[in-house]
Amino acid sequence: MVNSEGIGTLKLECPQSHPVGKILKEAPHQAVQYDPGAQVGPRRFWPDEEDQPEFKTSYRFCDKPVAGATTLLQTKLSELINDAAETVSTTTLAYV
Repeated sequence: MVNSEGIGTLKLECPQSHPVGKILKEAPHQAVQYDPGAQVGPRRFWPDEEDQPEFKTSYRFCDKPVAGATTLLQTKLSELINDAAETVSTTTLAYV
């Protein structure tokens, strides 16, 4: 049995269920990062100053901007990290 306490991956998708990226914490001692996908760009610490109060990004399938409230995404990731039974969850961002 693997100890997954303190880790989690919040998958982000557009309203049409296309993948937008991931907000993840891969180890309890590591910072949270946003991963837009290898073809889009490098990982970065999340949230940063530009992500306040709303996290906005474009996704590669049709290049439409999507967004979600940063505090809501932080809450969803925190709930996931605190859930010993789950390590992956998906949330949908709205078109801007």
